[in-house]
Amino acid sequence: MKNYCFQSLWAFLLIALFQYNGAFAQEGMDVPADPTDISPLLIGEQIPVSQVKDIDGNIKSLNEIVAKKPTLLIFYRGGWCPYCNKHLAELQSIEQDILGMGYQIVAISPDAPEQLKATVDKNELTYSLYSDNDLKVTKAFGLAFQAPGRYKEMLFKASAQLNPGIIPVPAVFALDTKGNIQFEYINPNYDTRISGDLIKAALGTLK
Repeated sequence: MKNYCFQSLWAFLLIALFQYNGAFAQEGMDVPADPTDISPLLIGEQIPVSQVKDIDGNIKSLNEIVAKKPTLLIFYRGGWCPYCNKHLAELQSIEQDILGMGYQIVAISPDAPEQLKATVDKNELTYSLYSDNDLKVTKAFGLAFQAPGRYKEMLFKASAQLNPGIIPVPAVFALDTKGNIQFEYINPNYDTRISGDLIKAALGTLK
């Protein structure tokens, strides 16, 4: 079983690397219409200086959050997405394991702070959610793409009228306290997420 987990992990890594070999984030660039055309930050790169909003609407430095402890950083589409809620709940189920490995869990979405509260309550989350409702962080990480037209009105409302119709490709990053990317899993197929077991296996290889 352990060998199978590692083989699956490396398969996922190879897929991610082949699909996302761009070296530049989207800051200052046009947001692509197709999720397969994004150019995310890569393993070995350092995250940009970024700000997010906490559940109470207070502006926080993402870099300062990460500096406190190695971080499992999650980008999800929003509390409206059933696949995201399922993944957030799975992360909750392994949070104690993640903490035991020395990591904190931090999750970011385009939802406004008040929407984050509903997601926390719905999934009984004890880790931190942050808002990127102006999409600056999502763009800086190179994860942003144009949402299908049918999503735009909903995204506009969920973001407190700051999101014109952009969503992130769901992503998982493992970061050290300097914000260096040590592992990532990014998949344009939003219904496919990395499992809790594979996340733990990945983090285990970084120790």
